[in-house]
Amino acid sequence: MALQVKRQIKRQIGQILMDGGFLKINDLDQACEEQKRTKELLGQVLVKMGVLKERDIKAPLLIQDHLSSIDDAVKIAAGERQLLGALLVESGKITSKQLDTAIAEQKRSGDKLGEVFTRLGILTERQLGALLEFQHNQEDTTITNPLRLGELLVTTGYISREQLNAALQKQHVTHKKIGEVLVEEGYLTPRKLKSGFRLQKMLVKSVLASILSLGLSAPAMASSVKLQWDPVTAPGLAGYKIYYSDTSSTLGTTTAIDVSTQTIASIDGLDPGKSYQFAVTAYDTTGTESSFSNVVTLEEQMPPNVTITSPLNAVNVSGVVTVNANASDNVGVTKVEFYVNGVLTTTETSAPYTFSWDTSSLAPGAYTLMAKAYDAAGNVSQSSSSVNVVTDVIPPAVTMTSPANNAILSGPVTISSSASDNLGVSSVEFYCNGLLLYASNVAPYSFSWDTTTVANGNYSIVAIASDNAGNTTQSSSITVTVNNIVPDTIAPTLVSFTLPATSSSLTVPVSGLSATDAVGVTGYLVSESATKPLANDTRWSGSVPSSITFSAAGTKTAYAWVKDAAGNVSASRSATVVITLPDITAPSLVSFKLPNTAKSLTVPVLGLSATDTVGVTGYLISESATPPSSSDVRWSKTVPTSFTFSAAGTRTAYAWARDAAGNISASARASVKIILR
Repeated sequence: MALQVKRQIKRQIGQILMDGGFLKINDLDQACEEQKRTKELLGQVLVKMGVLKERDIKAPLLIQDHLSSIDDAVKIAAGERQLLGALLVESGKITSKQLDTAIAEQKRSGDKLGEVFTRLGILTERQLGALLEFQHNQEDTTITNPLRLGELLVTTGYISREQLNAALQKQHVTHKKIGEVLVEEGYLTPRKLKSGFRLQKMLVKSVLASILSLGLSAPAMASSVKLQWDPVTAPGLAGYKIYYSDTSSTLGTTTAIDVSTQTIASIDGLDPGKSYQFAVTAYDTTGTESSFSNVVTLEEQMPPNVTITSPLNAVNVSGVVTVNANASDNVGVTKVEFYVNGVLTTTETSAPYTFSWDTSSLAPGAYTLMAKAYDAAGNVSQSSSSVNVVTDVIPPAVTMTSPANNAILSGPVTISSSASDNLGVSSVEFYCNGLLLYASNVAPYSFSWDTTTVANGNYSIVAIASDNAGNTTQSSSITVTVNNIVPDTIAPTLVSFTLPATSSSLTVPVSGLSATDAVGVTGYLVSESATKPLANDTRWSGSVPSSITFSAAGTKTAYAWVKDAAGNVSASRSATVVITLPDITAPSLVSFKLPNTAKSLTVPVLGLSATDTVGVTGYLISESATPPSSSDVRWSKTVPTSFTFSAAGTRTAYAWARDAAGNISASARASVKIILR
């Protein structure tokens, strides 16, 4: 079995109605949504919605089958012969302005108008041939087709077939137009005749749109295929099965379609954006199935999208022009070809799709740029742009607009200029002290300059504008001063820090504390801790401390730091002092005790004790409550064991203790009753 596949292209009725101007896209979208819900035919939905009348649907349906191939489509014609340019304008393929441009080029070159259209990329060769054939059919009155006015009037129910035949016989005698005959015979009112002409014009527009679509150099997109294979002549054949899937799936895993014994079948509902593979098997009356026939692959049929993005349509160009195109495809663009007036200029196989077009040697006039995009399946699409090549000797005008001259700058600053040209500015470049800072080919011509990337100082800035012909102009220079605050990251340095060798006070004077810094010292701190303080420590002083108070006497070490305004803290320096504090604390008497009674004036001391922060060096007991001086000769280095009173009776003694510094304690007293015998 040899399997063959043929595309079946059936133009959708919705597209036909859109092409002819029967309805708008919003109405079509709404009808399609309603169709999904009701499962009715699209024409029925449009009539039910009140968008179209029933007779408006009949005629488009009548021509639908004729739009499945370009050969069928070109055979449909109506009315008098129309010029090729008029046909293109009527179809919406080109505008009246584009037609005028093509006619002007025809006069200049002497070519036929059709040749100009193909050279300018407006038509493909296939489209041109189809339209010329369509013109020929319009002149041939012997052809009967659905677009003839009489056929349309019968289809829409305005007249009967018998009335049309009678009018045609009358026309053969009178040689009048069929519409005139129908009105004269009373078969049709002038108003209905006008409606018929309007319907005919709309359908012609639909046919032209179909011809232009079918005549693309890329295969038209089909949602159906027709399969045909050689019959199996072996006895016992019961039928055939068709297997198909998109190429991302395995063919054998799909569900087969049983087509009985027929050798021709159609597969509908295909996605033109996917590639498909097809195969056929035969099976006998026992159900035994053969292996696959040859596998036929149908490549995806979605042409790429391509647009010429620059230069814009109808602009004036000169010199070297950059031609840019954007191209995309559902699978991938393989190449983009650039044409100038139909002549291939360059081919790009990867983005960005661009080329430099040197117009300096060309004659002034209109030129057509065309970009053709291809994909791996051979699908192709094109985009055209018409430009005018002119001779340009006038340089651009350019002025610096910001910053102002002699401005003082810091941080990011907007640098901008205004530029204009009689044909168009191609680029503006900004220079600082002769070095390129920035270049732009799109207005507004401005950029942000980060002045922190350069040293503080004076700079000269200019702008240079260029056009496509290579003419350039330099603006007047402006002088600016960059003055950025340089971040301070260098910590101060302690030069010296000293304390006296000894001190008799916990508060020790600070001497010789000095430091240097690149900007300036803003804080000083002296501490007993060796831990580096933070910049926000509350102990920082704005001036050099005059002293430090230690927590205790002894050999002590102090640490000094300085900081600057940026919060940088220096390394520490240390200094040591030996602190010996004077003894100003008097001893404390802990106890002083005498016996209650005694029989002698010399009474034993039962208990006398004292404490001192340094040490007790003297003891004294007296009958007088007046504290003794530290130089009193009565002081004893040891605790007295007894005390001699001056007389008998009840007597009171007072005791004191003294330290080496001469500090004398408060007194303690004790009483005794002395009875002499």
